[in-house]
This record gives sequence, C-alpha cells and structure tokens, in this order.
Amino acid sequence: MVEEEFALSKNGGRRVGFVLLAGHWIGGKNYLRNLFAALRLVSSHPVIPVIVTGKRQVDAASEFPDVEIVATSLLDRKSPAWFARTVLAKAFSKDVILQRLLQQRNISILSHSPHLGRQTSVSTIGWIPDFQHVYLPEFFSPKERARRDREFLSICTNCDKVIVSSECARADLISFSPEHAHKVELLRFVASPVPLADATGLADLQRLYNFEGPYFLLPNQFWAHKNHRVVLTALQKLKRRNKSIMVLATGSSSDYRNPSFFPSLMQYAAECNVLDCFRVLGVIPFEDLSGLMRDATALINPSRFEGWSTTVEEAKSMGKQILLSDIPVHREQAPERGFFFPPEDPDALAETLIAAENGFDRQQDAAMQADARARFPERQREFGEAYQRIICMLEQEL
Repeated sequence: MVEEEFALSKNGGRRVGFVLLAGHWIGGKNYLRNLFAALRLVSSHPVIPVIVTGKRQVDAASEFPDVEIVATSLLDRKSPAWFARTVLAKAFSKDVILQRLLQQRNISILSHSPHLGRQTSVSTIGWIPDFQHVYLPEFFSPKERARRDREFLSICTNCDKVIVSSECARADLISFSPEHAHKVELLRFVASPVPLADATGLADLQRLYNFEGPYFLLPNQFWAHKNHRVVLTALQKLKRRNKSIMVLATGSSSDYRNPSFFPSLMQYAAECNVLDCFRVLGVIPFEDLSGLMRDATALINPSRFEGWSTTVEEAKSMGKQILLSDIPVHREQAPERGFFFPPEDPDALAETLIAAENGFDRQQDAAMQADARARFPERQREFGEAYQRIICMLEQEL
C-alpha cells in the first residue's frame, strides 16, 4: 500500500518534516527555501529539513535540490494509498498512516504542514501566515471565510506550537483563539537577496520589455488586496502634471477568488490613460526579475494587508529603496530605505515617487546593495537560530 523513495541523512541532528502538497503556493515554497537556507548556517544542534511529498510531485527534487525528499503515494490525491490513509484518519481522528511513515524515517516533528490530528506521537508545528480574511472580508466569500476560521482553529487546537511571522499576526491569533495563546511563537522570516550572477543586463532588459530610462518595480501578484489601483491613480495624477514615471509590474494575473479583478484593473489603467507608463510584464524568467530588481530606482509594495511581506524582505536583503503602504506590519519590518505612504492616498504616493526618483543616485544605490549583501549572512543565520530555538522549546515541553 505504501511506497516511498528516500535517502537517509548522514549528518545527524533533529530531522523535521515539511509536507509539500500538489499545488503548494509559490509564496509558501519561497518561504521554505529561505528557511532551509538559514538552517544550513546553524552549526550547533542542527535541524535537518525533510520534504515529504507525493510521487506525482516530480518537480520537488529540482525545486529543493539540497533537501532530502521522501516521496510517497500517500500524498497523491485519490490514489489507492491516499484513500486508505483518509479512511483510517477519519476512523482514528488522527493520520495514523502518515504518522507511521514519519516515524519510520526518524522524523519526530512535522512543521509548517497540515497537522496529524490529536494525541499523535509526532509533534506538530502549525503556521498561520496572516488573518487577511478578518481585515478584508470583502475579498473572500462567506464560505471561504468560514473555511479559514475552521482551519485556523484546527491548527491552534491540534498543533503543539503555532508559528506566526509578525507581532501583528501574533496579536490577531491571540484575539482569534485566546485559549491557545501559549502555543504562539514569533518567527520573522528573512528573504534571500536575488542572485545577480546570472541576472540579465539592463540594456537587454530594456530591449526585451521595451522601456527606457528610470523605472520603479512592483513585483506583486495581481490580487485585489495588493492595491495596484492606488499606483494607477498616482500615475494619472503625475501625468496631469506633465510628470512621467515608469512602473513595471510583474507577477501572476490570476486570482482564484476574483477572476475578473485583473481585467477590471487593466480597464481602469486604460481609463486613467497610463498604459504607456504602467507596464505589466507578468511572470518573467527569474534572471530577468533579478536584473529588474537590481537596476530599479525603487521597489513598490502598496498592499492593503500583508502577513510579512517577501517584497519588503527582499528589498532589505538587497539594500534597495522601497515605497511602502503605511500599514502596521510594514512598519514592523522597518526597511532601512523605506518610504511610507497611506495606502488609500494616491496624492501621497505621487509625491513619494517623485522624492524617490529625485533622490536616487546609482553609485550610492550600488554601494548600499553591496553593504546589504555583506550583512545578509548574519541576518540569515539569526533566522535559522530563531527557528532552532522553537524546535528546542518544543522538545523541552514534551
């Protein structure tokens, strides 16, 4: 029934499992890559991550080349093994078959993954990225909000620890489920700076994407809460003042919660007459994105809500300027080269764009990038050590 492929680690240390299901969201994969890279810098009492995934997830090994992979049909939805596991999990109120697999692979902790149920012999650490559905309920259907509430309560009830990425999220979780406040642990993740060794040169980027001169980069998914609309309005106001500023936007245009959002956004861009200075590049090769981040005047994150912004963390790790919506979590992230503006105030954003462009010096920017990259390994190691402390606390409490 159970078929697995695995390679036992020869390094010793605490083996911690991370379940990677089909369709795992891109942000979650990037989070895990950053965490695993940070753990490799922690030498004492090492934590060794092990990815547990389905056999149909053929890309797992290439996406995580330095991490041990346990592939099992137990995680292949609607396979015979998956059906058997599901039936037994309902019968025993815990995932007994997956628990047995983890124990066989000497994995005593499951982290950032679906929990195994109650009273399991494998400890579990849940992860709740944010409570966006509470703050922006208009972006979720009633069914989706109810599902998230049930899922979050189940994590709080069944997991031994629950990780959040910000003090904002910690306060939200305690308000949501105060009886589980003792389980909450803060782990602020640190994002790796994009590698520049293979980054596309500026001249090639200008030729590929048909732009010239200075530009700002908005590297967010096209989801409603990311608040691209305020950027369009700001560009419209600048254009009326005969001030032209180029914004390049990257990221997926698909939002399962609101399929009509992207077309409506582009319709608004046309109404604002800013299609010439708001260029949507979509999902682009990583080496192109790296080059665009390196050479941008600044990054922009106008989001109305974040759990802990990867865009902000990448700007910090790269030493780049970033224009930020003035929301609590962005203030908590506190980027050294941050410019803040109210998320619903296009006039303030317009002035911030002008200030950032006027104050930009390419030599200074290169020096700041070099300094941030030099300081990054220490920040990354601290991230790994913070996670290791959570593992140690969990072991002491059990």
